[in-house]
Amino acid sequence: MLGIPGWSAYAAAKGGVRTMTRNLASELAPRGIRVNQVTPSGTKSALWSPPAPTDRAMKVLETRIARGVPLGRMSDADEVAKAALYLASDDASNVTAMEIVVDSGATGAPYGAPIHTAVTAQ
Repeated sequence: MLGIPGWSAYAAAKGGVRTMTRNLASELAPRGIRVNQVTPSGTKSALWSPPAPTDRAMKVLETRIARGVPLGRMSDADEVAKAALYLASDDASNVTAMEIVVDSGATGAPYGAPIHTAVTAQ
């Protein structure tokens, strides 16, 4: 959703998943099959091991990412899983072609992030 230098291929893949979700939802609806998408960002997981191989490096990375998101923290894997469980549950029986973004507000309200709201002394 956001334009980030150097991430063109990743953005294209994410955009493809987004449109594929909507198309599959329309194609499979006659069979009673719902198709939805969970879009996480900045989730604490082993994915971050290459850029942050030590606990200290991970803490620095978490702090940097937290400054760029409105809720001021990375997501936990459990939070992403709960969004997926909701979509798979009977509570979402009338939900299809939807995307739930679990990213601490990074794409929906990026200017609410601490990096944008910090008051600087003059």
